[in-house]
Amino acid sequence: MRKIHKFILETLVFILLLSLFPSFSNSQTNHVYINGKVLSFSNDIIQIDTSKQPFYISNTARVVKHVKKSVSIYEEKASLRELKPGQSVTLKVIGNTVYEVIIEEYKK
Repeated sequence: MRKIHKFILETLVFILLLSLFPSFSNSQTNHVYINGKVLSFSNDIIQIDTSKQPFYISNTARVVKHVKKSVSIYEEKASLRELKPGQSVTLKVIGNTVYEVIIEEYKK
């Protein structure tokens, strides 16, 4: 009988914590992926043709490039220094901050 009371009490405490701290149960991100061609770029700001607003690039942004080898597309490490105006990119954005840059070299 004590085990049942303990289980019920633990369950009620767990439900209470979820109601007090909804961030535990609502663990979603609000990121979007935006495709476009680079119009301009600096160390921390990128402007693409499909958005009117510029995006700020996070210091910890992941930068990769997708390259075509034979009939397959592979992902390779890259750096922001490889970005050039006119290149196709996909940006992972939260708010107006970029957390991932994918340079789409296979679209050349």
